[in-house]
Amino acid sequence: AEHELNAPTFAARVTAATLADIYAAVTSACGTLKGPLHGGANEESMKMLDEIKTPDRAEKWMMDAPARKAKIMGFGHPV
Repeated sequence: AEHELNAPTFAARVTAATLADIYAAVTSACGTLKGPLHGGANEESMKMLDEIKTPDRAEKWMMDAPARKAKIMGFGHPV
């Protein structure tokens, strides 16, 4: 898959360019997924879905989100 230069791809490519082994490159890429601005978004998505609980509650949760200043994951950052 082509992921352009997102954080994991960039980190892996830079690490590999130093002639480090494949394990170091993959570890470097995985490390970028810990932050809340990239991989952490997946974790926040799961928290949001856990809060909503059932499909019949989704619309109300979404409509009330702005008043709560809640983030709606998947908008502004692809999940």
